[in-house]
Amino acid sequence: MKQRIKKYIASFVMVCLLITNMPSNILASERFISEDELLAIINDDIDTLYGRTNYYKESISLKGNTLALNRDFLKAGVPYANAIEKEGIGGIDQNTYRKFRLPYGSRFTISSHKQEGQEEYYGYSPEGSLVENPNYHWNSWDGELIENRTYVKAPWDNQDKVSVRQVCGGYFNDNRDVTYTGPNGEKKTLAEAIKTGMNIRYGDKPASEAVYGSSSTKIVYNMRKRPSQGGEWIDYVDIAQPPTYYSWGQGYLYFDNGTRYMGVDIAPYCLVASDLSIKFDGPLPGKTKNGEEVEIVAHSNSNFKKDIATCYRWTVVGATTGTKVQDGEYKLYDEAVSYNGECTIPAPNKQALFKVKFTMPEEPVVVTLEINYKAPYVDEGDYENNKITYKVEWQPYIKTETDYILEYDELTKQVEGPIAKSGSSASISLPKGSWNGEASGALNVSIDNSESAINGAMVKEGTNDPVSGEVTSATRNPVLTGTIIRSDFGDDPDDYYASNSKDPVVKSLKTSFEGMMQRPWIYTYYTSESYTGSDGKTHSRDVKHEDTGTSTGEFVPGENLITVTARIYNGRENMPHVVAREFKKEIDNNTHTSLAKTIWWESDEYHMLVQRWMKHVFLTEPEEYEAIKGQYERIFTQQNKATIEWGISKSMSSIYEEDLNNAKRKSTNKSDYPHVPFATDRDLQRQYKYPFKSGYYFNPAGEYTFTIRTEIYKDEAKETQEHKEIVDKVLQSFNYGSNMTYVDKGSNYQLKLEVDDPTATSAAEGLLGIQRDYTYVTEYEIPHSSDATGYTHNYFKEILEGYDESNTQNSKVNYRYREYIQDGQHIYKVIEETLVTITVNPSNQKCYTFGGMKNGKYYMTAWLNDVDVSDITNVPGMTLKGVNTEKQLDEIALQVHGSMYDDLNN
Repeated sequence: MKQRIKKYIASFVMVCLLITNMPSNILASERFISEDELLAIINDDIDTLYGRTNYYKESISLKGNTLALNRDFLKAGVPYANAIEKEGIGGIDQNTYRKFRLPYGSRFTISSHKQEGQEEYYGYSPEGSLVENPNYHWNSWDGELIENRTYVKAPWDNQDKVSVRQVCGGYFNDNRDVTYTGPNGEKKTLAEAIKTGMNIRYGDKPASEAVYGSSSTKIVYNMRKRPSQGGEWIDYVDIAQPPTYYSWGQGYLYFDNGTRYMGVDIAPYCLVASDLSIKFDGPLPGKTKNGEEVEIVAHSNSNFKKDIATCYRWTVVGATTGTKVQDGEYKLYDEAVSYNGECTIPAPNKQALFKVKFTMPEEPVVVTLEINYKAPYVDEGDYENNKITYKVEWQPYIKTETDYILEYDELTKQVEGPIAKSGSSASISLPKGSWNGEASGALNVSIDNSESAINGAMVKEGTNDPVSGEVTSATRNPVLTGTIIRSDFGDDPDDYYASNSKDPVVKSLKTSFEGMMQRPWIYTYYTSESYTGSDGKTHSRDVKHEDTGTSTGEFVPGENLITVTARIYNGRENMPHVVAREFKKEIDNNTHTSLAKTIWWESDEYHMLVQRWMKHVFLTEPEEYEAIKGQYERIFTQQNKATIEWGISKSMSSIYEEDLNNAKRKSTNKSDYPHVPFATDRDLQRQYKYPFKSGYYFNPAGEYTFTIRTEIYKDEAKETQEHKEIVDKVLQSFNYGSNMTYVDKGSNYQLKLEVDDPTATSAAEGLLGIQRDYTYVTEYEIPHSSDATGYTHNYFKEILEGYDESNTQNSKVNYRYREYIQDGQHIYKVIEETLVTITVNPSNQKCYTFGGMKNGKYYMTAWLNDVDVSDITNVPGMTLKGVNTEKQLDEIALQVHGSMYDDLNN
């Protein structure tokens, strides 16, 4: 405002500056505003705010009369203007200042109720509207608070609703959205000026100060209150005279259906305090379903010149229970904040943006935002607009989630369950009259099964019948029924399309429901009408009327999100280590001296087809089980075993004993020496056990046995190749020979007998006789069952998944998975035994020695060579050690001394 004043006193100030060279601010503060200058300032405000030039003239013409501007009021306003200019509004009396208006004409009273010392009106506005005397009190008061009355809204647009007096209407009511910029840059609005005037004139005033002759202390208006019917005071005030920076304005409110009115002081803008306010941004949410997300946005307004630091608080509670909504998300300037705290309200032309977001509960929600709500308060003109409240209405919505699980061992599963939780209800009421028919309607259910979660999903018959009958309410509990099929989830173990994933497959199905019920009604009533009869007289008669309609009610809508989880497990490819299956691959007692040895090795591998049992689950019928082929074959092996034991049936020494004894008694009978003619010399017999002269025959002799017993696992109950091969190899390990020189048909040779053909009955040109006695001892089938009712041997459990014996019991516990051997497969433990007898020189052929052998020690020996059995046992390098080093199978040491020629020469 000081800038505006300077416009009028600029010339004067310049002269003073030239003369006194004093600071301009000092000179300006000492300048006195005259009547004419004040009128010019007021007219300039009207021009700036409303575009009306030279609004306050010296006179106006009204109803053919010329009314002069009452300069007494202008003169009375000069001290206030100067005081405000110099000291601000703090030092003025606002009640006396209220008289400063600019009326035309003289004071007068229209009311028949006279008040001592006061006229009802000061005069007229330039538009011809009445300018009220603010000190002229009400004649009476009905006790109703000003804010609680029901006023005619926008009376300038609804003049037909006002009968008590002429509505001002006109230019200023059409141009109400004005903002005044004060000398310090703060912005003030006409709405704020009206609120300020209401507070000054009526705020917290007792009736004794508002009603003529009253002594009541009852308050007529609570300070800063808005009209209870909603909106702001500016929405109801009919403006007769606009305010300016210094001058007051005049307005009127119309109530009691426009039959009564009251005056409203509109404060000059200099009295309008700076203000903070908040307002919701639209559109605000309407009826909202429980479970839906709600977001409400509000912004601040401020006419303070600078940013203001203050506080804020959100309150979000259930309207029915008062329970705080717990999941609220709060933002200030789009940054996450707490529900309450400190904030900065920016200067004009900027806004603080407040946001709250929450999930709608099952009740209406009251959302409140407050600013500047606690001490220390920011001093402002109106605290009422620091709090805004909005009630989010609740749209009841049945939101249900249902989970179904297809377990690991289930192929199909029939399911059924409620769609609408505990049911959806609808009701109707009779508005008037009586019902005119039966109720009808339906709860409509839609099923979105686009993911094929439940095969044949449908509403179960009889659970959602249409509404019928003479009812006023209905509840429906529709039931969804259908079948979960494993193959719909990408897992079809019955058809070789088993999934290898352990991750469950999840699908969903959504049902939604809504609907209405309705029932027709009829209302019959009669009215009387007059008519002229045939007799020319007036008569009355009853006329029948019928009103008809339909009463409707909605079923509570809702949805049910059904989640179907198919748990999948189709076995493991690799089985864990089992201690019991650590098979021996070695030979016991495998030394060059041992005659009894045991070979251990792992059997051949047999790929076993396996199966599991899966079921079809029904709602009312017993479960049906189905054998499903396992995805992986299981490999059966077991511990094979072979025992080899050598024996000497007839040793060399026992056979040669007869010949030796006959030599000791010096028998000369040739028949007494069937095998060897030992030397008869006493001296030689005393020196050597077996004295012998070369050139005579020395027939090889002896009888030896070995027994081989095998236990071998096979898929057929028959003789095993392994047994035969072990027998053959062990037989071929036998050797018999001597280091003496033999002669045959003039040729010398050393005796060595061995088995070239293990299948033959003799070898070494008849010097070895071979007899086999094979016994198929028995076979033992390893038992197994294709299901849980029978017995399965541990040997199988050790290779099948789902058993403690295979360390996979967790598959049974966690995944309901257990394997069984399919029928038609066999494993046998085949036990065989073969006794082999090797007879040396069974026909006791004469074998002559070379007569020219040197005297010395010679041997007749039976021994066993090493046997490579790795090709039988599949154990690389596995060798059955022979008896041929520290010890021989059988042996005699003989002494050659002399020759047969010595006997001939003697």
